[in-house]
Amino acid sequence: MLPGVTVTAVNEASGNTFEGVTDARGVFEIPVRTGAYRLTALVTTTESSQSSNIDPRQLSELPVNGRNWLDLTMLAAGSRINTVSSDDLMPKASVGTSQLNVDGHQVTSTISATGFGQPHYSRDSIAEFEFVANRFDASQGRSAGVQVNAVTKSGTNLFTGTTAGYFRSDRWNAKDFIVNRVLPYSNQQFSTTFGGPIRKDKIHFFASYEYEREPSTQTYTTAYKSFNQDMTGTRTDPKAAGRVDFQFSPQVRLLVRGNVSRLFTPYDPRYTGGSSQTPSSTESTARPSNELYGALTQVLGNRAVNEIKVGYDDFFFQATPTALFPNHPGNASFPQWAIGKGAPRMTFSGFAIGQAHTNAPQRNGQVQYSFRDDYRTSFNLRGRHSAHLGGEWLHQWGPYFQCTNCMGTYDGGSNRPPANLESLFPNILDVSTWNLAPLSPLFRTYSVGISAAGFKQETPKEIGAAWLQDDWNVTSRLTLNLGIRYDISKGQFAERKAILPWLPSGRSIEKNRFGPRVGFAYTLDDRTVIRGGTGKYFADVSDQVSSWTERYGGGEVNAQVAYDGRADFAGNPWNGRPQPTYDEALRIPGLRKSVSQIATPGLHVPYSYQSSIGLQRQFGQTMALQADYVVNNSRRELFQRNINLTYNPVTGVNYVSTDATRAVYPDWGVVNAYVSEGWSNFHALETAFTKRLSQRWQASGTYTLSIYNDGNTSPAPSLTLVQDLGAEYGPSTTDQRHRAVFNGIWEVGYGFQVSGLYFYGSGQRFATTYGGGDRPRARPDGSIVPRNNFV
Repeated sequence: MLPGVTVTAVNEASGNTFEGVTDARGVFEIPVRTGAYRLTALVTTTESSQSSNIDPRQLSELPVNGRNWLDLTMLAAGSRINTVSSDDLMPKASVGTSQLNVDGHQVTSTISATGFGQPHYSRDSIAEFEFVANRFDASQGRSAGVQVNAVTKSGTNLFTGTTAGYFRSDRWNAKDFIVNRVLPYSNQQFSTTFGGPIRKDKIHFFASYEYEREPSTQTYTTAYKSFNQDMTGTRTDPKAAGRVDFQFSPQVRLLVRGNVSRLFTPYDPRYTGGSSQTPSSTESTARPSNELYGALTQVLGNRAVNEIKVGYDDFFFQATPTALFPNHPGNASFPQWAIGKGAPRMTFSGFAIGQAHTNAPQRNGQVQYSFRDDYRTSFNLRGRHSAHLGGEWLHQWGPYFQCTNCMGTYDGGSNRPPANLESLFPNILDVSTWNLAPLSPLFRTYSVGISAAGFKQETPKEIGAAWLQDDWNVTSRLTLNLGIRYDISKGQFAERKAILPWLPSGRSIEKNRFGPRVGFAYTLDDRTVIRGGTGKYFADVSDQVSSWTERYGGGEVNAQVAYDGRADFAGNPWNGRPQPTYDEALRIPGLRKSVSQIATPGLHVPYSYQSSIGLQRQFGQTMALQADYVVNNSRRELFQRNINLTYNPVTGVNYVSTDATRAVYPDWGVVNAYVSEGWSNFHALETAFTKRLSQRWQASGTYTLSIYNDGNTSPAPSLTLVQDLGAEYGPSTTDQRHRAVFNGIWEVGYGFQVSGLYFYGSGQRFATTYGGGDRPRARPDGSIVPRNNFV
């Protein structure tokens, strides 16, 4: 290409034109919309990061049970996902190991470590997505693991639409091996899309709507016939999206997009069914989300492009108990939707009555405003440089209502339920009908959460980042990918809150989170490239830390009273007096305050060192093979430890937490706090084969051989300890040795097509414990139960 030549690209479907001008070396850059373009390169010779693209054909035509488009991340080289739930993206899911970006807008929810969910997008609104398994460039961050970059569909110059239905039932299901009958199951999904021009070649729109309904039945199989009720309800998941693209000129375009989802589950399976609890354990969960996003792209001259991105998104998790509690003392301060909902929990040996999720009712959320600017330019200086610099700012606000043990818990210890248990609970879903007094002698204590703020709090966070990425073509064969990223945040560890004597207020934030990244791609010939590199990647941090610290720092206590011999202790634990206020609870004789999931001074944001070396080779015009050795060394991982313990200096064994005389602070009980002392190492050989569509078929396959170990530091590092008390390091949960995936699409002819996907994963490791005795890692004979030994 000659210097100074104007290059025009035309999207055939939308009619949009994009212009660029070649520089002195004949090189040009043009930012274009997603669409069909004819390209010949199959091997990337200028990038060292590991990424896989799930193309529109795979996204629309590969069969996936349930149609969750994120399930297709299993196709990517380097993916460690066996199955993607509707909630989380990664195995051993923890916030900070992955980020989801849609059209460049980061939408990942951080309100919980796992299980609270993520925003939902219709599969038919996604055009394609990229899975970056290792060493993404400096423009992306807040992940110590992977990035998922999705692009949504846009309209064209033709009015087009689709309507589809997908149906599943229990017709071919086997009998449940516990209740010995086929459980009712059905699932229906309906999807429609429509798009086209508002003004030909200039303005286009695309809209989608999807609705999923899944009736299901949760069963109880207790020893008490009247409690064995089937809980039948319908999970619904409606999702809607819209996008408008404006082409003001060949140099300026604007994208405006919105997304709404409203997932609702009437009976959360985590807290429903089984033989050890009753229907009063159940709760419904809702996960609504909203998003509005805009991106303005400008071509500046013949060597620069600037993108300004502004977004709003929110995500909430709401849990509402099924049981009714019309006379609960907290009803006066509860939100309208939570009034009269819930049940106290009663635990016996092997059995429980009352709600299983003791933090419900709750509504926890993340509201986020974001601003981002990306500037890309190119220049010649001892080779060709493609520079990318920019910055972003996110304001997050977390409105929380979480009723922590506000329904109360009766502890029956090792006592068994009485024979007449059913007669004491004529309506297991209505607390006002329960006769608890006869159970009084069976309970050791009663505890209840009491809040000075009505169980409400906020978790404000300010998050910023800046980066510089330079892809330097040193020679025609060698490209260096050089980057530096800086992250800073305020509020991730609730620095403004104090929980004395453990945590002072006004703690400083980390200001040294620099993440350098370096990589190379060396071209042996026009079909073979060797690539590799290393970098430092800081994770994001779950709101679990900040929200619980804000909660206890704002005034919350778990008040406990012991059984006093009264015949009506159960049901009347305060002996006719109103439930104490927060200030009154602090004066209860013998009260030992307990907290969990709080921050500690000097807490750090986790990070990882990611490294890889590998080779990619193209065969013919449509096939490529790659193999990479990958390492991810994660450091300063967060985990919880009771910090109000002391140990026997002779044996190194901790004194029991119930012995107040041995506690660090006798007026405190269990103080579970986060510490930055965990680490893990992931090593893998990751291989992939790709065959592009030609001669009416395409296919791809991946195979990964890996080992994943983790550990944490010793609670008493100066002592020589027995194995299970020291800094043990070994295979982690979710460690999986072998993983292989194959998929293919064949256009048979006459309008027919055959496609399929095959997945194989060797056994994963799970934690192992011994169910008897005081120490779950030790058997009665003193031998140690191996860590994570169940495969």
